[in-house]
Amino acid sequence: MTRHISVQEEAKIHLQEAARDFQGCMQCGKCRSVCPVFKELGNEIYVARGKNKLAEKLVSGDLQITTRIKEAINECLNCKSCSANCPAGVSPEHVVLRLRWYITTQEGLGFFKALIFRQLLWRKWPVTLAAMSIAIVQRLLFGIGPKNPVRHLFPLFGFSKRRYFPLMALRSAQSRHPEVTPAKTDGGMQAGTGSRGRIGYFTGCAGNLIYTGVVDATVEILTSYGYEVVIPKGQKCNGTPVLANGDFVGAKRLMEHNFHLFNSYQLDAIVVACSSCGMALKKEINLFIEESEDLRQFTGKVYDINEFIAEKINIAATDLGPLPYRICYHDPCHMVRGQGVSRQPRELLRMIPGVEFKEMRDAAVCCGSAGSYCLTHYSTAIKINNHKVRNIQEAEVDYVATACPTCVMHIQDNLLQHRSPEKVRFVVEILADSLRAGKKID
Repeated sequence: MTRHISVQEEAKIHLQEAARDFQGCMQCGKCRSVCPVFKELGNEIYVARGKNKLAEKLVSGDLQITTRIKEAINECLNCKSCSANCPAGVSPEHVVLRLRWYITTQEGLGFFKALIFRQLLWRKWPVTLAAMSIAIVQRLLFGIGPKNPVRHLFPLFGFSKRRYFPLMALRSAQSRHPEVTPAKTDGGMQAGTGSRGRIGYFTGCAGNLIYTGVVDATVEILTSYGYEVVIPKGQKCNGTPVLANGDFVGAKRLMEHNFHLFNSYQLDAIVVACSSCGMALKKEINLFIEESEDLRQFTGKVYDINEFIAEKINIAATDLGPLPYRICYHDPCHMVRGQGVSRQPRELLRMIPGVEFKEMRDAAVCCGSAGSYCLTHYSTAIKINNHKVRNIQEAEVDYVATACPTCVMHIQDNLLQHRSPEKVRFVVEILADSLRAGKKID
């Protein structure tokens, strides 16, 4: 008879396994040299090997959960720099995620996190309604500019009054696009007679509610090159923000839902235009769904949109119109280290006529956004981002291209605070600009 184990026991077992994996650590301190948080705060407890010691002592009972311990564990961007640079090949971020899960099972999720992760994100409509309400208020207050007195109220909600927020969309992208958008052409045959394939599109929350131009660009490009695009209306949060906050139960529920939803459609591929969504559907979903042929087929279908365009679509030189832009590229952590995608976005930018592509110094170093980290740890996040801003200014460009909504949000916020003129945009938006200039898309 199989013994049922509690969530608390399961979390402890996973934490023990992660701590054992970390015993391969050579104590070389390489993680200190690449950790963005350690570079700003300079305390061993914030670096990977320090957090592993916390895991060992918590599991053994030599250490109790305290506010200080929780603060140390939450000082992690999940940027994966420590794992990517570890000469022993260990993965410290697995320890951090399981530490957060373990603490959550011991102390509970808390009212507000439970409300957001288990209710609002799951039901979805309250978040959509809230976003639309904020969009209306932003426009009534003229975007809440630098001299708007409303900024003095920001600290009441835990935000710096210096902060710039992007404009929320008045209408969600999913409400503006049908569930199925037919291909405009099928590569030479008459329009409407077929398609090159059926592509599922996971828009992500930010694409749906804030950066809706990314969704428009993605749909336009795919349908113009012969693909039918399916945007399942029932899709929910990818689960990564929930996982990063220690709620493995909530993350599992979301990832299982999206897995079964997208599998219910006959899809040849699934594209995402958000680095964290892509990592969730390609990699993190393996934490929650039992390994099977169905899962392998599913994860094998998932592409970042830049990856899909570069590898699956043959864009002719005549399709592209010139853009007189100087552009550098910022590698989102969950793209370059989470998915191993770095070459393809650069290829797309370099192929645009008129674009002067300039490689930015430390392009793959974390910008400090890290999803909710730049909300909960804004002071440190801005210090980390100051290095990115200096590198952008040094590159002397008009645009910073990237592929992560929170990177766009955080970098643009700090550029505005520095009164720096550069704009941050998604690669796929810039590519769509060129295709419009070339009359390939409307």
